[in-house]
Amino acid sequence: MSSLLPGEPYSLTDLASVLLVLAGGVFGLWQYYRANREARARAAADEFEHFGEDEAVRTALRVIDWHSGTITVIDEVGTKHKRDYTPLDFHLALRPHSTHRSDVPGYVAAEDKFRIDRAQKGLPFEDYFSFTELYLRDVFDSFLGRLERIEMLIESGVIGKENFGEVFSYWLYLIGDEKQSGDGLDQFSNAKRQTLIDYIKFYQFKGVLRLFARYGKPL
Repeated sequence: MSSLLPGEPYSLTDLASVLLVLAGGVFGLWQYYRANREARARAAADEFEHFGEDEAVRTALRVIDWHSGTITVIDEVGTKHKRDYTPLDFHLALRPHSTHRSDVPGYVAAEDKFRIDRAQKGLPFEDYFSFTELYLRDVFDSFLGRLERIEMLIESGVIGKENFGEVFSYWLYLIGDEKQSGDGLDQFSNAKRQTLIDYIKFYQFKGVLRLFARYGKPL
């Protein structure tokens, strides 16, 4: 019988046993690392897919990327409606709920269709949101919530910083950088950018702030 007591010589059998144990341990660690890496890769791929297919995310990015246009608004019973939006709609939708409509920077009463309609009916309007504005708020809440989830997954090592940076590079630039004259990105003006940043800060989407700062673009 071989012995592993201190001071006694090891036999070849003892050495072989030790080597086998070490090899088994290394192989087990390699299997664990490989399985863990594959699981992270699948989780990252799933998250990217869900992010790209999320209708709220797609709508938010469309509104950011276009100066004005049309979005599909879904009401409480699931019926879809086409609604036009303008920069004023963006500012009105993303204002803090305690801010009056007329206190929004650049507000023009003659362009506020909701105000005109409500005033004609003798209804209050200053502290109210139109249906489209409420829908846009929900859209951006979902979008920003998704970004916070991305930040959490990067922080926990599930998603690589570089991987998401490549997927989201255009939007990191569009949202993260203040615009310069002649850069061809007038659709997301500095005024709209500031409105979005104020919304992020007011409603404390701190994960979004950390995410942009991670890429050297502090909001």
